[in-house]
Amino acid sequence: MERLMLEYKLMAKLYKKVIYDNIHGYISLNRVESRILETSYYQRLRWIRQLGFSFYIFPGATHTRHAHALGVLHVMDRILNSIGHHVPEDKLFDPAARDSKTTFHRTMRLAAMLHDIGTFPFSHTIELAYINHWRHQQSISKPKYVANHETLGSHILTNTDFEGGLTRILKEEGIDPHELARIIAGESKNLLANQLMHSDVDADRMDYLIRDAHHTGIKLGVFDMDFLIRNLVTTKQDGQEILLVQEDAMNVVDAFLISRYFWYSQIINDGTGYKFDLIAAKIYEYFLENGLAYSFDHLMEEVSQNPNEYFTFNDSYFLAKLHEYLAGRIMHPMIRELSEMLARRIPPAQIKISPVAPTLIEGEEHRKRLVKEVTLAVEWLQGELKSLDPEAWMIFDIPTKDVMFTKNHEAIRKIQKKGKSLLVRDSVKILTRHQEPKLLIDVPNSLMSILSTYRNFIPRIYVSPKTYELLEKHKVLNAMRTKKFSE
Repeated sequence: MERLMLEYKLMAKLYKKVIYDNIHGYISLNRVESRILETSYYQRLRWIRQLGFSFYIFPGATHTRHAHALGVLHVMDRILNSIGHHVPEDKLFDPAARDSKTTFHRTMRLAAMLHDIGTFPFSHTIELAYINHWRHQQSISKPKYVANHETLGSHILTNTDFEGGLTRILKEEGIDPHELARIIAGESKNLLANQLMHSDVDADRMDYLIRDAHHTGIKLGVFDMDFLIRNLVTTKQDGQEILLVQEDAMNVVDAFLISRYFWYSQIINDGTGYKFDLIAAKIYEYFLENGLAYSFDHLMEEVSQNPNEYFTFNDSYFLAKLHEYLAGRIMHPMIRELSEMLARRIPPAQIKISPVAPTLIEGEEHRKRLVKEVTLAVEWLQGELKSLDPEAWMIFDIPTKDVMFTKNHEAIRKIQKKGKSLLVRDSVKILTRHQEPKLLIDVPNSLMSILSTYRNFIPRIYVSPKTYELLEKHKVLNAMRTKKFSE
């Protein structure tokens, strides 16, 4: 009887909320996580699609950032258990337990849960519009903030110390909001914490590859997560604890990085839903330029400080504006046509002619040459199009980042400190059977020792179907196929 009473008292002081996820099964939340779950800041993520307009191509891809963030929390917890940085449930789910190990366990779970709290409507789609608008502003004046979801998310975590704000909840539960924001940004003094949240093999990537593959039905993102997590370990290197993968699981890491490469190359960046994402971003840029949507300054200083208003900054915010202007208030011919195409799912035509075509590159000089050639091709095509139809539009994207397997030695040398490549945050490290830590790209029988050399450069040009026919009719595209674009 006394033992039963003791167990009852122990359970009475624990707080656990259980949610069922279609990918990971049951996910348990402690008190601080449950409190955050019910805020307007987190509930907003229910109304933001994980893959932007990819559901135009893959009808099942309507899953949300809300589900993804809970999945990342679950994966993070599994990783912490695997590497021995966890506490038992009677501490994790006891709000009164606030020792350093329990706090670290909770902080890492919260970093996983809150890493997307600053996400824009339709995820990276509308963020692209803010980034492009910010770059344009830079050419005119110095913007107050760097416009991206990391800046917005960090601001919300550290500047909402009021009822219903995340800062207030975190402080009340013994969590440092500023350290949490640094971990999410990958900028903590704790290298291991950065790696768990922000590296080539982290909790975020593990969840979204499996989740996105499930909801699109495309199996490119599938890998053996159980085996990978089981083989994660840590070791000390120059006074820092670092994350490694045991050599026995090296092929699983190769498979993971290859899956991610193919996923981004084929599903995210080329030929599928991205064309609709670019159209949506172009429309939203017009809204920003004409004061028809929240400026980034206003988001930071006003909207983020009002939980209910911030809640409405979701997919419906963009769609409501799109529908409003579709009803007749858009006077700009290009934006009106783009709006109608997006609303009715009319795909633009892609001009996929060298040098404006996916290309494997091996180094910076090759990339610089390609960027010049693509820029010249875009300028030439714009001139040709203007002479044929001054009203015709063209959308192009010259990426600033490429799809890569992992950083190669050239990239690592630029960011390593005092020659200590094992302390580079993102790169995968292997613990050999002789207990020697090595970069994955330095292990001779790893595919990454070769594949890390290559990156996929994916420039894009889109025009309306009518314009494409016009270019074909006047043999402009034939001329582009034979023209050499070089200075």
